[in-house]
Amino acid sequence: MSTYVISCSIGANVRQSVQIKFDDLKLPASVVETLSRNNTLSLRPNLSNSLKEELDSLRVKQRQLYDDYCIHFGDTHFVTDTYFFKARDLINEIKKHAEDANNRLSTLWDQEMEEWQRTTEGILRPLFTDDVEYQIAYEAYLKFFPAKASFRKAISVSVVGPLPVSLVTVDKPTEGDALDAVIEYENFCNTSEILRLAKENAADRALQIGAELIDDLDVRLPTKIGRQQTGGDKKRGSWQRIAERLKLIADSVPGFDELADLAGELLDVGRDMQTDDRALRGEAAKRFYAIQGEIRECLETLVTKRDPSEGLEALKKSLSLSNKFKTLCERIKQVERPGDLNLLIREANTELDIYKQRSKQLTKLIKSRQELIGTAATKLDELIDEIKEAPTSDNNPSEITIDF
Repeated sequence: MSTYVISCSIGANVRQSVQIKFDDLKLPASVVETLSRNNTLSLRPNLSNSLKEELDSLRVKQRQLYDDYCIHFGDTHFVTDTYFFKARDLINEIKKHAEDANNRLSTLWDQEMEEWQRTTEGILRPLFTDDVEYQIAYEAYLKFFPAKASFRKAISVSVVGPLPVSLVTVDKPTEGDALDAVIEYENFCNTSEILRLAKENAADRALQIGAELIDDLDVRLPTKIGRQQTGGDKKRGSWQRIAERLKLIADSVPGFDELADLAGELLDVGRDMQTDDRALRGEAAKRFYAIQGEIRECLETLVTKRDPSEGLEALKKSLSLSNKFKTLCERIKQVERPGDLNLLIREANTELDIYKQRSKQLTKLIKSRQELIGTAATKLDELIDEIKEAPTSDNNPSEITIDF
């Protein structure tokens, strides 16, 4: 497997906003004084909402490139040959999208200029009673709007790489070695270190994903599995994203292949559980519980093999809660007295901040039990009051009959 450094940056050749400092306007002192007196900060109007929308759309695709096909450390991203062609296709799509965006923006300059004029007038007109001073400030603000030519290629996409990462060990150069030898050595040391950190970062994320997956599976019933988990034509499901992300990480980081394979099987089983074929649905449900156990076993094995990290600690906590989650649920369902429920609430509260799906389930059970116990306690209090106030029988004052 080969690894490559890749960068895809998206920028604007015109400013999205401009901060105008009063002193920079080179205006008469009376005009600057009026602006300063009415504004505690310099004005920051948008130059182009259309430009911002186009850039936001492109950056979603840029995020997709980095999330779906790369591992990273900081701003350095790596792609393997497994994902190279998919990454290249998406980069070409980004370039085409940017070209189309520039074509759209080039026709909007007149409209944008009119909006800028209205914005400037709305900001400045209330500040000036003197028309001459207003006109001076107004003309100064209009100068900040980009020239029409700049809107023809407002957005640029800059791609560096993919550049092969050399992982061949290079001996430390000695004094007098040629420049090429020094460059090779520094390249090996620097790039290898960043790649190592990127793999550690990816491994940590895989452990966190595993922790979140266990959290979801602990409360997930076969009847509650749908497109939100397995995805559809328009949107990827949570299990689909997990399987894809783990497969990407396993491609670069040894030790996660089994977890990635199990996540893929889980996704397939989830789809089978939505079929109209009752027999296939039944088999899928059985396999679902089996895979759930296999995933837990796989994660427990990973805990013993990985170095300490935030993801590892999260996974340990998730597995610890998973082992007692169902027991805690059953105890909450069966508790009868408010005092005993309060003890279970305190026990649950130590776990509620770990993972949201189990937290939601525990919170729901506690609330339901509190309502049930509270209602029962109220009825009991009312019953006791009725007994105390009921007239005693002359024939048998010690005998009281209560109808339930």
